[in-house]
This record gives sequence, C-alpha cells and structure tokens, in this order.
Amino acid sequence: MTGEKIELLLEFGVILLSPIVHTYYLWKFKKVDASVVRQNIKIFSVLYALLAVAGIVLLLR
Repeated sequence: MTGEKIELLLEFGVILLSPIVHTYYLWKFKKVDASVVRQNIKIFSVLYALLAVAGIVLLLR
C-alpha cells in the first residue's frame, strides 16, 4: 500500500469524525430529539462501513 493511499484513508477518517462530534454536541447540549440523533447515526454508519471496506481492500492488495 502506498503512502498516498494511506494518507487518503486517514484524511477520510478524520473528515468523518466531525459528524460524530457534531451529533454528540446536538444531543448533549442542544437537547435535540433522539430520532434526529438516530438518523445521523444511521447515515454515517454506512459511510464508516464503506471506509472500513476500502481500508480492508487496500490492506489486502
């Protein structure tokens, strides 16, 4: 695996951390309804799964 691919994977991982922090902020401090938090978790869990699959594919090459 080249350094460029590793860097790209890490960048996407960092980018996907911001929704977690934002959802936690909304849930903890803004007291947003739990359904909104669940919807955000469902949306971003798909993206995390795609990132994991991409990482596995890159590692196995």
